[in-house]
Amino acid sequence: MPYMTYTQLKNSANMRIKPVMGTLIGVAAIQIGLTFVITQVTSIPSLFTTSLGLMMVVFFLSTTLSGTLTGMLDAGIRYPFLKLYCGHPFSAGDVFHTFTARTKTCAGLSFVMSLINTVPLLPFYYFFTRFGLIMQEFSMAMFSSPAKIATTPLPTEALTSLTIALFCLTPALIVTTILGLAYSQVYYLMLDFPAYSVRQLLKNSRLLMRGHKGRLFYIHVCFLPLLLLGALSCGIGMLWISPFIYAVETEFYLDLVTKRSLQIHSARRP
Repeated sequence: MPYMTYTQLKNSANMRIKPVMGTLIGVAAIQIGLTFVITQVTSIPSLFTTSLGLMMVVFFLSTTLSGTLTGMLDAGIRYPFLKLYCGHPFSAGDVFHTFTARTKTCAGLSFVMSLINTVPLLPFYYFFTRFGLIMQEFSMAMFSSPAKIATTPLPTEALTSLTIALFCLTPALIVTTILGLAYSQVYYLMLDFPAYSVRQLLKNSRLLMRGHKGRLFYIHVCFLPLLLLGALSCGIGMLWISPFIYAVETEFYLDLVTKRSLQIHSARRP
């Protein structure tokens, strides 16, 4: 039995969420609002750091903390969608499910996912921040001597730092994308199999996504015009776009796990 195409996933998702869109908009509003607050609060310490070494430490700690908390929200918002697809009643408050149940496992998974998204970007952040600090010093020097602005070239050290930063960015994005796709199903698996440990969930997601990372990547690419539309609407459009994206991802997970289960059972038959 073939897996569902993006068009099939999209059509099925639209049909599922249409009758309950009002509640799902409330779910999206809670998640988007809290994600914004968490991101802003955890970024406050960076405003009081000046040295490059301290900036790196603050960046790593704040990004990891922010990623862990927003990851738990990301896991929680998938809970009402699973309930919807299973025919169970749900409410906007279900987004906090992972903060009241399976909290330890979810925090562990979110921490790992946060590291996946943060660690590969550390070299880029280091050299880009170094570039920013050099340019800040250069700008202050030029401000004190306006006559030199037209004749003074940019510092070679700054251009070197920027070049290295851009060079580090591409492999970092590739690594985070591949790992993100491989472990994209961990939150769904956690909600479906609460007895599994963090290590088991990571392993099962990796096995489940074997041969399907390209398919999910294509689906995410199809989301880009919608995300652009959400950005152009100052985020307001995300209240409608976010439920659609989560519905499609839930469709993808259920289609994947169902077809994989059928394949395993068929292979075990004598």
